[in-house]
Amino acid sequence: MSITNILKTGILLAVLLAMTATSATAEEKLFTVINHTDSIIRVWGKSNDFKFGRIKPKTIADCTCNSLYNKDCFDKKGGKAKIKLALEDKNGKDLYSGDTCTKLYVDPGTFIDVTPDTDGRHIKCAIIDKYEIRQPIPSFEKADTNKDGKIDEQEAEAIQLKANFKDYDHDLNNELNPKEFDRAINKINIFRGVPF
Repeated sequence: MSITNILKTGILLAVLLAMTATSATAEEKLFTVINHTDSIIRVWGKSNDFKFGRIKPKTIADCTCNSLYNKDCFDKKGGKAKIKLALEDKNGKDLYSGDTCTKLYVDPGTFIDVTPDTDGRHIKCAIIDKYEIRQPIPSFEKADTNKDGKIDEQEAEAIQLKANFKDYDHDLNNELNPKEFDRAINKINIFRGVPF
């Protein structure tokens, strides 16, 4: 093997090694979306051309981007990403968002909780701490698993209402009727329910 071939091989190996090091040092950053809705959530980057993806109903998904491949990823002041989220209609074409979901500036590692808005058509987005990831407390009908029209202590425990059960049971019959259940729910932060 000639010196020229050895040099060419050495240069080629050095270039390949440099490319490997560059891709390894390109930091993959992510944020997490918790979809509490019954529909798909779409997530976009600031320029509408970079889509983080579609998030299935009732799931938690990490949205990642690699700054080496997408310069619009976390490029805002302070290393933030500008994103928007929208609820996908059942027809797959129409999208509905909400005031709190259109211009979110998020840091890597952010958790975004997405819940249905009161009108049922739009969504609400809130940045939360990781320990707050919870499923909203279900409706009375879903919580009443034995369908007897009351929430007993066992059903209350399944949705984390047992700790203060006595405070909500106004007629002291060890069950919650629909009115007592509604009063209990109104006193509880909806983001603190049953963990996923």
